[in-house]
Amino acid sequence: MVMKDKLVKFHHKGMYYRFRKLGICFLAAVSLGTIVAVPTYITLREITAQAQKAEAEEPELLEEDSVDLSSY
Repeated sequence: MVMKDKLVKFHHKGMYYRFRKLGICFLAAVSLGTIVAVPTYITLREITAQAQKAEAEEPELLEEDSVDLSSY
């Protein structure tokens, strides 16, 4: 007869190992999400800053063009 492992036979620490595996999987998912989210956030922030800068410069160009046209 083959002897069973005590963890299997008596279910000692069975819940501990299940929660440990769940915790490791959860941390891996959070880490992966962070790895994807941080560069995406930085890129979007830079694009937004460039768009705001372009909008701020655009009215100045229109005013200069109208002044040049009226002087002729």
